[in-house]
Amino acid sequence: MHSAPESSDVSVRDRVYGEATRSYEGRRSFVVVLLTICVFVFIISLSCRQATAPGPARNVLESGIVTLTDLDQFLADDGPALRESAAQSEVEQFVIPDYPLDIVLTRTEVVDSTDVELRQLILERSSGLLYARGIEAFDRTGDQNLRRFSIQGILELGVSQVSEPTHNRASMFAGASLLGCALCGAIVVATGTGWGRMRSLGMAAAAGAIPVVIMFFLLRLIVGAIGSGDPFVSGNRDITKAALGVPLQNALIVLVMGAAIVAASVVLSRLERIVSRSAPLVSEDDY
Repeated sequence: MHSAPESSDVSVRDRVYGEATRSYEGRRSFVVVLLTICVFVFIISLSCRQATAPGPARNVLESGIVTLTDLDQFLADDGPALRESAAQSEVEQFVIPDYPLDIVLTRTEVVDSTDVELRQLILERSSGLLYARGIEAFDRTGDQNLRRFSIQGILELGVSQVSEPTHNRASMFAGASLLGCALCGAIVVATGTGWGRMRSLGMAAAAGAIPVVIMFFLLRLIVGAIGSGDPFVSGNRDITKAALGVPLQNALIVLVMGAAIVAASVVLSRLERIVSRSAPLVSEDDY
């Protein structure tokens, strides 16, 4: 039979709450960790969904396509011949010759449009094709290896993710992680006490955002350091940097909000203690 531990060896917390509370706190800490993971996944998936949405994604792709295809120089050199060929042709639709993407234009579009309008038509259809098929849209034969244009595989990977299939996958992950954030956040609030609930939520949000900030900040530095005179590399670099900027911005917003919530909980908790100390005690003689 073991002797009971001396009272001085047992903490006040254990004497008051016992073993049950310790396991309860462990389970609550586990939920906070799950909330942090859900915040991390939500920031990345939401950012990916935003960056790959049809409007923003095609705007980003169009800015890169101008460099990738050297569109302005192409129109300056081949534009007159393209118009003359369209005017003399009896075919209503044709693919632009010597253009790296299979863009289909009608005879009327080429002949009747101004240079600015023709440029916009080519950009819109190029971005639509690239958004639907990814960087493989540059492969007309199916046998072309795009790595011969650029040895920087990270750029090809980044551009290939700005596409419709990625948008659909990101939407699914964003919805699932948002549901996880809601469930874990509700558990943290329900099981917490006082301003500690608010502090736990803020800490989980900040902790989930910090790895995203570090990761995408470093990725942007790496991508920005890739230099080359090859227009294909430059275009891929610009598209990738623009896409990486979205999660970095979102993570910074969540980090600032999480830190503000933690700071507010600390300030409000101290104010509450100050007010409770300064409040006069009410005795039974006052009634």
